Amino acid sequence: MAAAGAANNAAVSGAYIPALVFGIPGDAITAIVIGVLFMKGVNPGPTIFLNNPSTVYGIFMAFLVANLLMIPLGWVAIRCGRVILKARLSILMPIILVFCMVGSFAVDNTVAAVGVALAFGVIGYFMEEAGIPIAPFVLGIVLGPLVEQNFLTSMMKSGGSFVAFFDRPIAAGLALVTIMIWLSPLLAFWRRRKLVDQA
Repeated sequence: MAAAGAANNAAVSGAYIPALVFGIPGDAITAIVIGVLFMKGVNPGPTIFLNNPSTVYGIFMAFLVANLLMIPLGWVAIRCGRVILKARLSILMPIILVFCMVGSFAVDNTVAAVGVALAFGVIGYFMEEAGIPIAPFVLGIVLGPLVEQNFLTSMMKSGGSFVAFFDRPIAAGLALVTIMIWLSPLLAFWRRRKLVDQA
């Protein structure tokens, strides 16, 4: 249990490094954090250390205080967690659902936000049942508007030409790697099917 808890805390802290330095979330949690930072007008990336140093130092201090308080608060949380785990799911799940609805309503103070939360909850349920990972879905929602904005900016600067994305060696190399990553599942599927046909 101690090893699992230490690994979990280390993973969460380490995921903040690419999230703050490059603006690339390391997991689903930092993807949500990046979304919150965008909502607050803070752009994660190299410039965050120049434009918003107080935010970075605030995060560092929060991690320091959290680690200092981990032992006493963790001991209390374990004691309370034993009681919560004894509760029946038929009682626990409605309480969690109420908190989720209150949180989604508090974002925009509209009922539409609650409907969106319910819709995505249903989508997430079916994704879990189908074995589809939810983390990439969350990353797409968070990073989608940013990618679209930068893509439109690049297209306007290049006069609508896609050649601008491949006219430099580094850009062409990254594009080639990206295309290979996209095609790798199809190639793996084709190879497996070919081996089955040969067998």
